[in-house]
Amino acid sequence: MTTSFHQQSTEQPHTPYEIACAAVTAMGDQWGVRPGPWGRTGHLRNADHTPFTVGVCEAGYLYLRNDELGDSVHLPLSSTADLPTLGQAIANVIGELF
Repeated sequence: MTTSFHQQSTEQPHTPYEIACAAVTAMGDQWGVRPGPWGRTGHLRNADHTPFTVGVCEAGYLYLRNDELGDSVHLPLSSTADLPTLGQAIANVIGELF
């Protein structure tokens, strides 16, 4: 089945920085966030200063990476999902990366 231009989704994706900001809201005041260049990444830090990056991989999937260890996970949601849902998804998986 072919999708015409008029049938394509009009939902705008959230930037990784916006998603990282939503994660800080979900995780609490022990976390901080900074934008990467042009919001193309979001950088999270916990109270222990462990750095994490929220970004989009070459295949177009959202990921969360522990920059200190190099471990990462892909998020099971599209960047067009609801921001609080995206933030909570990060809060749910970040513990796997310590």
